[in-house]
Amino acid sequence: MPASRSRTERWRDSLQQIQDRNGGMEFTIARPGLDPHSTAGDLLWRVRIVKQNDAELVLEAPTAMGSTIHLNADVEVVCIFSVGQNRWMFKSKTLGMTTSPGPGRQLMAAVRIAMPADVERCQRRAFMRVSTAEVRPITVECFPLIDPASAVEAERASREAIQNAGRESSVMPNVGPAFKATLVNIGGGGVGLMVPRDQSRGVDRSKFIWTKLDLRPELAAPLAVTGRIVHTHLNHEQDVYLGVSFEFAFHAAHKPFVGEVLVKYAEGLANQQFASRKAA
Repeated sequence: MPASRSRTERWRDSLQQIQDRNGGMEFTIARPGLDPHSTAGDLLWRVRIVKQNDAELVLEAPTAMGSTIHLNADVEVVCIFSVGQNRWMFKSKTLGMTTSPGPGRQLMAAVRIAMPADVERCQRRAFMRVSTAEVRPITVECFPLIDPASAVEAERASREAIQNAGRESSVMPNVGPAFKATLVNIGGGGVGLMVPRDQSRGVDRSKFIWTKLDLRPELAAPLAVTGRIVHTHLNHEQDVYLGVSFEFAFHAAHKPFVGEVLVKYAEGLANQQFASRKAA
């Protein structure tokens, strides 16, 4: 039996291995009726596997700036999990929220999803696409941030454009040349960005970066947030992975707004699913 087929048939062992290591998976809310020509992207949360049985997986609930994203039952989701260079994807549906002991044994919010009947292995050239599902990571425009304090006015302008459904703000902080990245996961207080090697020349110019997350059409304009590069590493294709922590030391008032926007974005996608089914 080929090794790749063997690994796919033993995918439950891989899930258990991830749980035993206190690891997690990427998790996104499926976009209903996505036009194949659309440029809309998917926001991937990185969540820990809390427990599992033959019927369900219990995952750490996705959060944004300390706020839990509540997902009712019957929300379609797409999950990706990896062991080494091997990646698998599957579709599932939520079974509702619950609580589970977290770090320090304190109860934390968790989301239950149905255990899939099977999974599909992602190909290296299309590592977020299988026959039954596709994930399109969102594009992030990044700039080395020369003066972090200069980002305050630009963040305020970004907030006003989103709140008033206006055009993308032209207000910019003191930055270096732009580079593009894709957002491969988001956690409670930061993001993982993948920078293609042909875009990576600017990543080491400053430990702070100015990021513009493109969540259109759900948002009227990109969400601008200051980030601090915590760690970097090269993948097998020499692309640069950036672990970025959101930085609010220069503009504390921006933190609750970012959390509110991300929660509404996620819960709004779930509501779109229910509306689409009702219309059908």
